[in-house]
Amino acid sequence: METNTTVSNDRWKSWLPGLQVLSEYQAAWFPRDLMAGLVLATMLVPVGIAYALASGVPGIYGLYATIVPLLAYALFGPSRILVLGPDSSLAPVILAVVLPLSGGDAMRAVALASMMAVVSGLVCVLIGILRLGFVTELLSKPIRYGYMNGIALTVLISQLPKLFGFSINDAGPLRDLVRITEGVRHARGDSFAQALQAHPGSSACSRRCDYRGRYT
Repeated sequence: METNTTVSNDRWKSWLPGLQVLSEYQAAWFPRDLMAGLVLATMLVPVGIAYALASGVPGIYGLYATIVPLLAYALFGPSRILVLGPDSSLAPVILAVVLPLSGGDAMRAVALASMMAVVSGLVCVLIGILRLGFVTELLSKPIRYGYMNGIALTVLISQLPKLFGFSINDAGPLRDLVRITEGVRHARGDSFAQALQAHPGSSACSRRCDYRGRYT
C-alpha cells in the first residue's frame, strides 16, 4: 500500500513539478523572487499589450495571454529559470489570419486568435509526443535569423502609422513604407499650415508670400 502511494505521489510530481518546488520552498527565497517578479511584470505588461494590438486584438487580452501562461507554467513547467512571454514573431502571423476573417469585430478577432492558440498548443503537444523537435535543427541559422529580422521589421512598419497618428491600408512592407512617408510629409505640411494660421503674423505673411515662399 505504501509503495502504491509513493508511486502515485511521484507521478503527480512528474506531471506537476511546480508542486514539488512549492513543497520545498524556503522563506529566504521570497525577497529575491518578489523582485524578479516585479522586474518581469514591468517588462511583460507593456510588451503583452503592444503585441496584442499588433496581432489585431484588444490590448487587455495581451495581459491575459501574458499572465495566465506564467501561472500555468509555474505548475506544469519543468524549469525554474525559464521565462515565458509574448513572441514578436507570432504577431504578424496572427494578424494575417485574424484581420481578414474578423471583419473589424473585436470579439470575433479574440475568438479567432484563441482558436489559433489552442490549435498551436495541440500541435506542439503532438510534436513533443512524437519526438519531432529535431526538425528545427534542419533550418540553418541564416534562415532563422532572416525570418526573425523580417518579422521585427514587419511589426515595426505596421506600428509606424499609429505612432504618427494616421492610418493606411496594408499593402506589404515596402508599399507601406512609401505610404507612411507620404503620410508623414502631408502631416508635416498640415502641421506647418496650422502653425502659420495660429501665429499672430501669419495673416501678414499670407498676403506677402505664397506657400512656396515666393513673394507676391
